[in-house]
Amino acid sequence: MNPNFIFHNQNRFCVAPMLSYTDEFCNYFHRKLTKKSILYTEMMTTKYILNKKNILKKKLCNPIAIQIAGSNIVELVKCAKISYNQGYHEINLNIGCPSKSAKAGMFGVFLMQHSTLVIQIVKAINNSIPTPISIKTRIGINHKDNYSFLSDFIHKISTNTLCKTFIIHARNAFTNIYSPKKNRSLPTLKYNIVYRIKQEFPHLNIVINGGITTIKESISHLKKVDGVMLGQEVYKNPSLLRKVDEKIFKYPKKQKLNNVQLLYSMFPYINKQITNGIPIYKITRHMLGLFKGEKGYKQWKKYLMQESYKKNANINVLEKAMKFIHI
Repeated sequence: MNPNFIFHNQNRFCVAPMLSYTDEFCNYFHRKLTKKSILYTEMMTTKYILNKKNILKKKLCNPIAIQIAGSNIVELVKCAKISYNQGYHEINLNIGCPSKSAKAGMFGVFLMQHSTLVIQIVKAINNSIPTPISIKTRIGINHKDNYSFLSDFIHKISTNTLCKTFIIHARNAFTNIYSPKKNRSLPTLKYNIVYRIKQEFPHLNIVINGGITTIKESISHLKKVDGVMLGQEVYKNPSLLRKVDEKIFKYPKKQKLNNVQLLYSMFPYINKQITNGIPIYKITRHMLGLFKGEKGYKQWKKYLMQESYKKNANINVLEKAMKFIHI
């Protein structure tokens, strides 16, 4: 079996890599909410990984993919080997970031214009480790935003390498007009282009990303593609993940912890991290949206934001914040 199809089922629902957000603490918390979804690390450049030798040495909440950004083949292979040895279940190449640093380093969405280099990168990684490789990309870059450009890019990569999973953010990247932040929301979403890619390449694993906010929308997209990826909405409203295993993966319904119980189940982990010198806010910042929609949510969030950043803040901050929640 081609290794790139091993995690096809997990790719049905993915939590997007979000720079400065989906760190190890965020992933641990999200894994409490869903066992089946595939989680992604935040984007890490090759230089960042290689300069911080122990950055990947942490307990993983598998299945988890690492997103790597770079264009130097030697560096990418080194990072892929490190990732494999640490147990990451998927190597995801970032070919979607529109930032100035991405342009300077010739990675991210700027690699869409260099398919030959991408082929060389994927082949080199495939020859060095057995870990599945996926590509996260856009539908185009600047004036190169027609269907044939994306189709040609995917055709070249999939035909010449073992990469069969493409996660497509259904927006063009306007690097000369919008900031990276605006590029996440302003360019028009064109889901039909992603649907058409799946029709043209039925043998590929096509995952759609961009602007999806509900389980209902996700199920609708899954009628036309193989997987969905949600980012900002999951982070703002993590309870959404509680429905994924049952609704998306058809996993047998089980008695689940409610959000209060789930919060308390995090306490041993949080206390251990505090003992290891990790400030509590590094964990609680990912949990602010847990009670979104519940009575007392705004007070809960405000209290945590005020108190968890204080020096020597501990688990008592969460216990006091809980007094605002009425379920």
